[in-house]
Amino acid sequence: MATVDLSPPRPAAAPQDSAARLGNILFERGLLNAAQLQYALQKHKVENQRLGPLLIRHGLASESDIVRVLAELHGIRFAPVETLPEPDPQVLAMFNRELCLLRSFLPLRRVENSLEVLLGDADADAVAQLVLQRCGLRCSFVQGEFTRVSQLIRHTYYFAQNPIESLLEREIKRIAADADHAYSPEKLLDYLLHLAVRERTTDIHIAPAEDSIHVLFRVDGVLRPMLAMQSSLHRLLGFIKLAAEMDISEQRRPQDGSFRASVLDSALTVRVSTLISDQGERMVLRLLPEHSDLSGLTELGFFKEDVDALERMFAKPAGLVLITGPTGSGKSSSLHAALRMQSLIERNVLTVEDPIEYRVPGACQTEVNRRAGYEFGSALRHFLRHDPDVILLGEMRDAETAQAAIEAAATGHLVLSTLHVSGVFGVVPRLRPLGLEAQVIADNLLAVVNQRLIRQNCPFCSKPVPFTQAERDWLGIDDPAAAGRRGSGCERCRGSGYYGRLPVYEMLLLDNAIANAIADDAGREAVRNLAYGSGFVDMVQVSKRRVAMGQTTTAEVLRVVGDGPAPERSAP
Repeated sequence: MATVDLSPPRPAAAPQDSAARLGNILFERGLLNAAQLQYALQKHKVENQRLGPLLIRHGLASESDIVRVLAELHGIRFAPVETLPEPDPQVLAMFNRELCLLRSFLPLRRVENSLEVLLGDADADAVAQLVLQRCGLRCSFVQGEFTRVSQLIRHTYYFAQNPIESLLEREIKRIAADADHAYSPEKLLDYLLHLAVRERTTDIHIAPAEDSIHVLFRVDGVLRPMLAMQSSLHRLLGFIKLAAEMDISEQRRPQDGSFRASVLDSALTVRVSTLISDQGERMVLRLLPEHSDLSGLTELGFFKEDVDALERMFAKPAGLVLITGPTGSGKSSSLHAALRMQSLIERNVLTVEDPIEYRVPGACQTEVNRRAGYEFGSALRHFLRHDPDVILLGEMRDAETAQAAIEAAATGHLVLSTLHVSGVFGVVPRLRPLGLEAQVIADNLLAVVNQRLIRQNCPFCSKPVPFTQAERDWLGIDDPAAAGRRGSGCERCRGSGYYGRLPVYEMLLLDNAIANAIADDAGREAVRNLAYGSGFVDMVQVSKRRVAMGQTTTAEVLRVVGDGPAPERSAP
């Protein structure tokens, strides 16, 4: 009897066209599997679109991986956009925003007789010819990620042509002088949002004081005072409440609302919350980009060996994976990054979130609607009728939701969710009061990741700084010449010495011994001892590794994690 070959199909031998060459390299490096490659090549042929952007749009491969491979194929150096210098204004003036967006390139600076040019989704030869015709210079190319280059082009030209601080000052004076209230605060809000986006702000705080209104931005997790306005500008709050469909006449109780805004061609959802204080009405605006270039856990800053361990967990057909930490610790970002590590064309992925913060290609995403009775728990019950493979649950916050999640995991589904606890060993004590039995938790819990976000040293101004004796003792380093890094403060980091954030975390991967201890209702200390005996690495150890690698400082670890030597140097 003839045998039937049931092995998965392998891609055809690489033809000479660039799409197949790119696809086969991604396959050979394990960044695409055979089914994904065949599907992508078929769509490439039918839709007549270039393979790289197609793979990114459908979530089949990360933009970072694709861009790095393309740069290698074309012999161009790849560089993360955030590590590049500010473009030279004189060089920018040789071109314009529309041309740069059309051809997807940004001129950076002149180096002798050549022009350093950042490329996005561009044809290098066409850009080189354009630059040569326009300014008589040859090009030295740097490849960046497509979406970040487009964003940088918009930001660079807008802020070069619009001095945002001056525009804000002009609007503040204009509204303050408008006694008849004939002039709308619309432009003031628009400029405020533009400034917030430029500064990488997550939250805008508008706080009343005795004789003024203070505006503060939360950047990299730290509140930063930005400007003060006359008390007469409280009408700005009324305009924001009107935009967020809140009761503009109500100033005695807290309210919540939201509105959409477009900043530099990027859509934002702005969630607005008010609070009544003794000084008056206080407002916080949370800025949520509707589209994000969020990629996998490696791009978020997780160490490779930990990403590999989590991938093994996500490859399991069923079970519960939890990401824990306080508000603002990056749980949602990590949850969606973990989701993007799935093969989204081979698994039916359903999510219920409050609200939807990141769009995931290939996933069916739904949003909580309390007025309609659509909550986390009710959503999970409906999901089970839709043949899901992976379920993302925004948060486990009550007994109904926890019970539905554990039942989904027990009936053959992979469930990803978040939980508000301070450490991995607090998960079981948190779940037990929600009505979950110890045996059920032990049978279905696969892994717990507890994380915080820590500021990383500014890449533009950080320099080697020798560790103090207290730091060496804390790090366990004997070498007196050992050094870390520290930012001195520059224009890019606004004098803070830090730019961007990285996760510090601890991962508990359940093995048989730990699962048996949980099933026997062992205490927290017994589970902790078993975990450390199996090689558990806690958050403090990961933080020390970050410091030793020069990624952050001991002062920052002390601020966020609460463990570290007393700082002997003042912050910049």
